[in-house]
Amino acid sequence: MGTITINERTSKGKSLMEFLRKFEGENFITIEKEPNEETRQAIKDVKKGNVTKTKNVADLMAKLNT
Repeated sequence: MGTITINERTSKGKSLMEFLRKFEGENFITIEKEPNEETRQAIKDVKKGNVTKTKNVADLMAKLNT
């Protein structure tokens, strides 16, 4: 088994995914629609309320730079 990461934000990535989706349901390819681990962790953090609240962009930048 191998894993390939495709950037669907690029035109070539979109084209490749469009091509690969034609094979969904076949036994040789699985297209996972689940978020990656980093995204899953971010979702968990938000659900727990572990977020940084800011008043405005200047406040956000100050908190990011500390």
